[in-house]
Amino acid sequence: MFENIRVDLARKRNLYHNYSGWFSHYIRNTLDLGTLSVIIYRFGHWANQLKIPIVKHFLLLIYLFAKTFIIVGAGIHIPARAKIGKGFVIHNFSGIFISDGTIGQNCTIQQGVTIGGIRPNIWKGKPRPPRIADNVYIGVGAKILGDVTIGNNVVIGANSVVITDIPDNCTVMGVPARIISREENRERPYGSPSQEPNV
Repeated sequence: MFENIRVDLARKRNLYHNYSGWFSHYIRNTLDLGTLSVIIYRFGHWANQLKIPIVKHFLLLIYLFAKTFIIVGAGIHIPARAKIGKGFVIHNFSGIFISDGTIGQNCTIQQGVTIGGIRPNIWKGKPRPPRIADNVYIGVGAKILGDVTIGNNVVIGANSVVITDIPDNCTVMGVPARIISREENRERPYGSPSQEPNV
């Protein structure tokens, strides 16, 4: 948990909030609502995997209160069951819903993003959530819906609606989203040059 949080914070500072001064560089960045939501998710995911029932339920109760604060105060929902890799950044906040799917490493999400399953016929069971690979940038207001797979190094443009699989190294835009470019995404892990996606 702590290593994941360290990488999340370092990547956000490196890419977006590289303030001067110790307080702004560390404290202000950590108290950002998008950052807090990621920290609370990491805590809930860690607590959910504990094997000691009494400790697990006590920590999950703390997580429930913290998650409620983030949902009401920031408009961000990330379930503890979601599997999200290191370097996860929520840049800005409000109107973000993430289902209990899988997101790879070094992914960035902007405000107004929905990542969720589409409920199938009642006889077909629970919908399967999207699966997102590494180094993916999801622009403002984008929607990723249904049983889809997003490849590595993908940029999803603002307000796009993704309802089909997207291969590696693509930029997609539109409703429904279409491939407009086939070149490597500029999302980078912590420690590499700071560059933002060109969308």
